[in-house]
Amino acid sequence: MVTLRVLRWEDLDGLVSFINSLVKEKLGDSRSGLYAGFDKKVTREEEAEWLAQTLVEIEGGEVINTIAEIGGRIIANGEVTRGRYKDTRRHGHMGLTMISEYRGLGIGRMIIETLVRESRRAGLRTLDVEFLAENETARRAYQKGGFKQAGIIPHKVFRDGKYFDGLIMAREL
Repeated sequence: MVTLRVLRWEDLDGLVSFINSLVKEKLGDSRSGLYAGFDKKVTREEEAEWLAQTLVEIEGGEVINTIAEIGGRIIANGEVTRGRYKDTRRHGHMGLTMISEYRGLGIGRMIIETLVRESRRAGLRTLDVEFLAENETARRAYQKGGFKQAGIIPHKVFRDGKYFDGLIMAREL
């Protein structure tokens, strides 16, 4: 059974395992659908610094966060970051990562629906997301969540000697 909930300090060790499993996936498979980042394993101290900052941002209404866990194991993390400027405060940028064995099961869609609902409650009016254009699983999940293609950034990601396009999708709330 999947549990969706907000991130908390007690998740530190679970987050280190989660992030480092994504790093291992990306380093082991150049065709991984993972987007940018995940280039090297993180230490507990690095993750603690990220978690402390993120918890402050959640508390301050700058970030909306949801993690998914199964049997106490963190399998996905999704968040929306509110625009930083006065003019963009009603726009959010969404990001979502999931351990490969759980992709395509509808969990991402549940997280997207939760983040959309919470973004609306927080007063946001629009959301965007960006991922590898060839990531069909992500594309389907976001389409089901009401997102539509907004643009392509050609050759945004360079990995293992090959270029990949970035796909931007967006929706109104």
